[in-house]
Amino acid sequence: MSDCKVMIKAPMKEAKARFSDYEDMEFERRGDWTLVEDYSGTQLFGWKVSSWVELAGQDELIYAYYDEDMNAEFVHVKDGVCLRAYMQYDGEVNTDEGDDPDTSIKDWPDVADYIDEYME
Repeated sequence: MSDCKVMIKAPMKEAKARFSDYEDMEFERRGDWTLVEDYSGTQLFGWKVSSWVELAGQDELIYAYYDEDMNAEFVHVKDGVCLRAYMQYDGEVNTDEGDDPDTSIKDWPDVADYIDEYME
């Protein structure tokens, strides 16, 4: 089991256009945000931070992923800058950079909790 979600502060039409090359994506409007869910759980996993910054453009974007193998990813981009990037694979932290005072992502359970609290 995996959970893979992106919230982007852009109209749904724009969000759909940005993810048009991917299948099994579901879109839902949440106020000023569009929630994008990757039901395959694999299409967005493992992207470089620079790819997330490019996808976000000047819009705010939050990406979160976790699975039962203790893989987790969390990226927060705002105004073209990555505020937080956390990546953990097989229990080992691969990337932990940035400081975003609005999130307290420090490990795998924090990513799962963030999804449950803010992206469900």
